[in-house]
Amino acid sequence: MASSASLVGNSKVMAHLLPDLIPPVDREYTLKFLFGNGQFKNGVEVEWKKLVQILEGFFYPAVQFPLFQSKAESWLVQNDRFKWDTSYLKILDNLVIGFSKMVT
Repeated sequence: MASSASLVGNSKVMAHLLPDLIPPVDREYTLKFLFGNGQFKNGVEVEWKKLVQILEGFFYPAVQFPLFQSKAESWLVQNDRFKWDTSYLKILDNLVIGFSKMVT
């Protein structure tokens, strides 16, 4: 990658390869939603810890809620209507993006 920050780009690649384990993380939506801004310290170890914090503190707990799982299942089977909803984690990412766009 051209920048020294790898969290965003690598999370997006991993989200395609491991959609049930890693969501895409971006500065504009994910980081602003969770931390109030899109800034983070560069460095593989620091960025890895940030990803773990994001996964364990938000994404993994949120997708465990039965109501979320029920809604997500109904969206996943309607992939002609909800093309961007490809996994529970991506659905949650899409909800974060939609919410963020509504409040800005």
